[in-house]
Amino acid sequence: MTVAETTNQNTILVIEDNELNLKLVKDLMEIHNHRVVGAPNAETGVDLAHSHKPDLILMDIELPGISGIEATRRIRSDMTLRDIPVVALSANAMQEDKSEAIAAGCNDYVTKPIDIKAFPGIIDRYLPQKHSPIAAPAPLPAPATEHLILVVDDDPLNLELLSAQLIAREYRVITANNGEKALAAVEENTPDLILLDIMMPGIDGYEVTRQLKSDPETKEIPIILVTALTEDAEKKRGLEAGADEFINKPVNHPELDTRVRSLLRLKEYQDQIGSRKQSACLICQDPTDKEVGNRTPADLPTILVVEDDPISAKLMTTYLSPIPCKIELAQTGEEALRLVSQKKIDIMLLDIMLPALDGFEVCKSIKGKEDTIPIQVVMTTGLTDTKSKLRGIDLGTDDFIVKPVNKDELRARVKSLIKKKAFIDRLRERIDDARVAAVTDRLTGVFNHGYLKCYIELEFNRSKRNNHHLAILMVDVDDFKKFNDAYGHQCGDQALATIAKILKTNIRDIDLVARYGGEEFTIVLPYANLTIAESIADRLLQSISAHAAIPDAPDARLSVSIGISVFPDFCNTPDELLKTADAALYRAKRNGKNQYCVSTTKNNPTNDEIHP
Repeated sequence: MTVAETTNQNTILVIEDNELNLKLVKDLMEIHNHRVVGAPNAETGVDLAHSHKPDLILMDIELPGISGIEATRRIRSDMTLRDIPVVALSANAMQEDKSEAIAAGCNDYVTKPIDIKAFPGIIDRYLPQKHSPIAAPAPLPAPATEHLILVVDDDPLNLELLSAQLIAREYRVITANNGEKALAAVEENTPDLILLDIMMPGIDGYEVTRQLKSDPETKEIPIILVTALTEDAEKKRGLEAGADEFINKPVNHPELDTRVRSLLRLKEYQDQIGSRKQSACLICQDPTDKEVGNRTPADLPTILVVEDDPISAKLMTTYLSPIPCKIELAQTGEEALRLVSQKKIDIMLLDIMLPALDGFEVCKSIKGKEDTIPIQVVMTTGLTDTKSKLRGIDLGTDDFIVKPVNKDELRARVKSLIKKKAFIDRLRERIDDARVAAVTDRLTGVFNHGYLKCYIELEFNRSKRNNHHLAILMVDVDDFKKFNDAYGHQCGDQALATIAKILKTNIRDIDLVARYGGEEFTIVLPYANLTIAESIADRLLQSISAHAAIPDAPDARLSVSIGISVFPDFCNTPDELLKTADAALYRAKRNGKNQYCVSTTKNNPTNDEIHP
């Protein structure tokens, strides 16, 4: 750990002889980006306090040998340790025990079992504010807070640990402690993802998975099996039952974050393909549609294996042989980037420890370019430390696998990412040429008004059913009539096409752009709360002001005004969603243009916030 990292984290010393309690406290603190040092007894704890100089000590009272009370007295009598805050942990809730702990020098007293929601706030009182202790770890991007995750485990401690990790990431969480309750919870709530323990009394995780994956209503819900079983046969059995992923206990937090984010993104793409397919079918009165994944041999996904060790490369190639795909090989980072520039790559299995240009730099290059962002990057490495994994996630890697590679794990990850990549390509390219012609605005290449109306209705109902946010941006080109009068309608057409292109390239893959009419566009943002909508609106304003150059009018510059509305914050129906966004748009125009306006009072489009 570098000096910079040390100063950016608070260090907490946990003195606790019970391994399960130590793990619970350690995991809770690490979730909130603290560095944790553990000690099984008071003697070791005092020694570690001298060597690490922690910012806080969590002291179990009932320890073998020297008690926590006596250890606290020793800390308070030591000039080098006396100012360190000490919080007592005890299974006893007796007032006399608390009084004795406070008298010995403890700053606070927490009763076990620990309340995982209240505990971080208690700790916050005694820590120097290097970083907000209850903030999510910095390297990981905040997830969309819309998603509902079902956690299923018969062990209360595991249930608390997993729930705490997900809640810290601002996911919505429901729990069940056996298979029967899990099935009932799915029927009642329709979660976006399930974390499912395998070994449970009654219906085990395998059977729950089989039942959910055999039901047309629930088969698309991603399932991550969480298990202490390490045998390859057990993992294979879980995948054969239909599970999408698996994670071993004890759960590694960066790995959990990666798996959850990856599968939730896949679910978003699946939902959007469904909504758009249904909208197109309604417009064209055609109940059929091509399914994602129906590829011809010439259109098989391409997997690039980047590995400087020939034996490892050969092994991975062999493991991938049952999957219909084309495989390319590269031994260096430079060679990998050259192949990416020459060929369409879908999946990249990228070794971190490469000569010269390492895997981190290759990933950074790929995820930093618009045309290569969709490539699904899986980092493969022998490194198991959290720092390396967090760095990979921060650079945008889609997954990682630790060597030695398990063949079933590799195949499962690759199959999932191939499916995800196909969805991304489908959303970007909108194949089905005949149908596209019926739902696309010819001038700008975005969806037309008729398609927009069908899509918003379907997407609104889905968002309402699943308790997700849905945002709308109404975008209007400023002073467009003056532009047409000055440069002519041909330049006006070029301007609209240019604006549409900028809109499409500055939104997420799951977002949809349509021409509402004239010089007005509508952008639909699924799973987007107000924070996400404002971020996208701000990016659009900047991009259009900086880059909206028209070929036949090189000296002209365009800007847009944007109105924002969000369901369920400001409306109750699809029509209200459009009306409140439209009213906010015209408020933005009246207040000077080249800005966005947010409708802030529910169903009252006249009370808006202006943002230049």
